[in-house]
Amino acid sequence: MNRIEAKGKFFFLGDKKFYLQGVTYGPFRPRNKESSCLGTEEETRRDFALMHLAGINVVRVYHTPPGWFLDLAETYSLYVIITIPWHERTLFLDSTNTIREIESKVEEAASANAGHQALFGFYVDNEIPSDLVRWYGGAKMARFLDGLVSIIKNKDSEALVAYSNFPPTEYLLPQSVDFYSYNVYLHRRAEFRSYLSRLQHLSDERPLVLGEFGMDTIRHSQDEQAKLIEGHYEEVFRGGLAGTILFSWTDEWFTNGVDVDDWAFGLVDKERVPKKSYEVVKNKTISSTEGETVAQSYPLAVYPKVSIVVCSYNGGKTLRLCLDSLLELNYPDYEILLIDDGSTDHTPSIAKDYPTVRYKRQKNFGLSVARNAGATLSEGEIVAYTDSDCMPDKDWLYHLIKFMVENHYAVVGGPNISPPANSWIQAAVASAPGAPSHVMMDDQIAEHVPGCNIAFYKSVLEAIGGFDPDYRKAGDDVDVCWRIMQAGYEIGFSPAAVVWHYRRFTVKDYFKQQKGYGEAEALLRFKHINYFDDIGGISWHGVIYGKFRSSRFFHAPLIYHGVFGSGLFQSIYTKPYHFWLYLPLSLEWNLISALLLLLSFFWNPLKIVPLITIGCTLWCVIEFVIKTNIEAKHDSIRARLLLAYLGWLQPIVRGWARYFTWVSKKQTPKSVLMSEESHRHQKVSLTESGHMTFWSEGDQDRLALLGQIVCYLEEEGWKYAIDNGWTKWDINIFANRWWHVRLRTLTEIYPQGKRLNRIEIGLRPTTFSALLAILMALVGMVSWLKFPLLCLGVGVSLFLVLLVLYYKGLLLRKRLGELVQAAAFNKGMSILDT
Repeated sequence: MNRIEAKGKFFFLGDKKFYLQGVTYGPFRPRNKESSCLGTEEETRRDFALMHLAGINVVRVYHTPPGWFLDLAETYSLYVIITIPWHERTLFLDSTNTIREIESKVEEAASANAGHQALFGFYVDNEIPSDLVRWYGGAKMARFLDGLVSIIKNKDSEALVAYSNFPPTEYLLPQSVDFYSYNVYLHRRAEFRSYLSRLQHLSDERPLVLGEFGMDTIRHSQDEQAKLIEGHYEEVFRGGLAGTILFSWTDEWFTNGVDVDDWAFGLVDKERVPKKSYEVVKNKTISSTEGETVAQSYPLAVYPKVSIVVCSYNGGKTLRLCLDSLLELNYPDYEILLIDDGSTDHTPSIAKDYPTVRYKRQKNFGLSVARNAGATLSEGEIVAYTDSDCMPDKDWLYHLIKFMVENHYAVVGGPNISPPANSWIQAAVASAPGAPSHVMMDDQIAEHVPGCNIAFYKSVLEAIGGFDPDYRKAGDDVDVCWRIMQAGYEIGFSPAAVVWHYRRFTVKDYFKQQKGYGEAEALLRFKHINYFDDIGGISWHGVIYGKFRSSRFFHAPLIYHGVFGSGLFQSIYTKPYHFWLYLPLSLEWNLISALLLLLSFFWNPLKIVPLITIGCTLWCVIEFVIKTNIEAKHDSIRARLLLAYLGWLQPIVRGWARYFTWVSKKQTPKSVLMSEESHRHQKVSLTESGHMTFWSEGDQDRLALLGQIVCYLEEEGWKYAIDNGWTKWDINIFANRWWHVRLRTLTEIYPQGKRLNRIEIGLRPTTFSALLAILMALVGMVSWLKFPLLCLGVGVSLFLVLLVLYYKGLLLRKRLGELVQAAAFNKGMSILDT
């Protein structure tokens, strides 16, 4: 037997998935004064033989076993999880001596079994009472449990360690554990399925195991128990959990010095006679040693054909790994399409080595065009996307399609997890902020899933017009998710549909990626302004999942404890982010801090202000570095320092790219602004261009007028955005870096179908203009105290510049007014004097 490893959401035995299928064992009444609470060696041998026959592969015990126990478990290919017994249910954290006693017990248990091949790992405790956790607080208790984990790891680094939690302390989430485990006794299948989705999110990128589950056959029949466990296995493994442990193996149970006779949770009775549930387990277990998969054991009702599209631009470095993983998927009906978006590396030669992969090469039109090309060529009912730097799990497609077919979602995505890093730099980059992540509206419905792990019904993708070609590098997945929701569809999230996604290998590549994300955010803001905050960042309606979820000081999650802390499900609720939480790290804040620091050299009373603003930024960076996990073997001081650098500079780089794109990319060409209106129109004065009124003898209303305006804007090459239902304007014209022009319309209804259409054309300064004005005002105020005469001259000059800019803005409005007149004439409207 080899030791089990935790990788991402699953356990592995070598290169095969290990599905944990366990039972609890004991404690039993000691057979003599010298024996443990586990029975005799012969009794244990008999039990292990029956377990092995049923396909059970893990035994959970509640006391440290003697050496022969693990030896015997190895004989029957059983792994052992030891729950370390230190059950102090007093205010133990108030006593240094009690803490040392607990740590000593943990160290002894780890030393006694360290390195054994049959050792799966340890539970550092089981179900700490909810009122005790509430008394100390979840964070303090989690830190204590993390300390116990480190003691075990120091004795046996390969042992997998967890805390056996339960719903009343759902929020207790130690960070050093290898997997998360919950004892859950929900018997209603729908509620159980829903709660598993919740626990999957809490476990994040680590395996999720149910530490106890069962049904008593005194209060229920054996048929009920068998049916419940059959459904339990289906929900656990079809839902993508790493495993489950049934409570218990036998009805024999001894605790607190007495035999328990009024409960009978066993798969076998006290005499080891199998119950009906034993046969169910025997038929439902997945044989990891035989290479059996969850897809084979729990097949889907239907298997629609899937077209997997991989879009690559110079992705040759990881492309082979991607294609190799796709060829090994546990799904019966799929095709692979590789869309080469004009790569200049060795991508074409790699494609020749994969004859079963359909390959298309095109010019470098960008990511969205490549994705649309893949959808056009696809033959499947479902189109799934991943990237050339991703390696999907073998059951990736199974879990995606299961969620789509059974829940009727139009789109489904899953998590993307970073593979083990090769260096401390790569480990720091993998933990840096800004990585693509899912955004959840609730435990199953997403607001956004990354484009590296997403599947659509092809008909739905076609119905919304595919991906927007404007997004060449990033942002295409965000745009398409928002448009999917606006069209009335729902986006599902399958936590077990994992892809391993390589993060950037160098700091340079990381900042290049963040620059691309910043550009994409600027483009998204033009189209989806209702999703953006006041400083241009995306304001998600849901909750972002990732390594750094919330600020402990300013954004602590809400926890529902129930009245007097007695709730059976004491749930954790992460609050949506607000932009002001990011403000100290933003580009704007850093620029203002730098300016204030510069001005403080000229005016002494200002010196305290930059110290405060810079201190806030450092506080946020330090908190991020403390809370963020770095891969253990690469965690070091230099890695943490690099992470601090990345955490500080990332929002600045991203913000700069966002502003640069906002200012430069979405501008109407000067040739359009300076040209004469080519369609029939009347001359418009500067003062008349702000408000116009058009009379229609027919039924031509403002919607007809707006439609024609949009046609002319498109024909002439203007840059604009249309109201998406969340704004107070109808059309926003992106004129130049100084001005936007907004159109609002109103229709008055008169008898006999006559209409009076009013249109307001308003000038709006751009964000760039507003920021520049604020900065100039700050500089002017401070400079006035030192150089009043010079500032007066500069102020007059700036005022004249502002007048010129305003006059140019009026000319822009006049030019647009002529276009509006032309549109009105086209619709048979006549101009009225205002």
